[in-house]
Amino acid sequence: MKRLLFLLMVSFFLLSGFEHQDDLEIVNIETTVIESQKTLRYDFEIKNTSSERVGGEFDYPGHNIYGMELVVIPGKKLEPLMEMETGTKYKKMKPSGFGGSGFIRPNGVGKFHAEYHFKEEKDLEKVREFALNATLRILHGTNIIAELPLK
Repeated sequence: MKRLLFLLMVSFFLLSGFEHQDDLEIVNIETTVIESQKTLRYDFEIKNTSSERVGGEFDYPGHNIYGMELVVIPGKKLEPLMEMETGTKYKKMKPSGFGGSGFIRPNGVGKFHAEYHFKEEKDLEKVREFALNATLRILHGTNIIAELPLK
């Protein structure tokens, strides 16, 4: 009985998808290869099509609380070109920097950026070519709220 209940709960979670999967869409993506730092930079504009705020749901006296985080998950063509983190069960490129508002207002557009290290300067053209061979994972805290393909 416990096993059946567990399977039903897991099935419900998988079928329901991510919390804001249908509410978020990529409006614009710009990629930049920064040769001097050996980084690939992504600049995103993400639209919230819902009537609810997405990300940081509470008021905060400071400016830089990151309720939302954007993570780029490399595809098969991009992954071999990038420095990857070790010691984790997740596929993660080694980050160089991240920034953004931490939330997106209802029916608004949020701007975010993420930078990742690539392995070799000799692979610059391949990094440019395969930069969009990836998926954008949007997190709120430790919860994945959406995954969007970059192309």
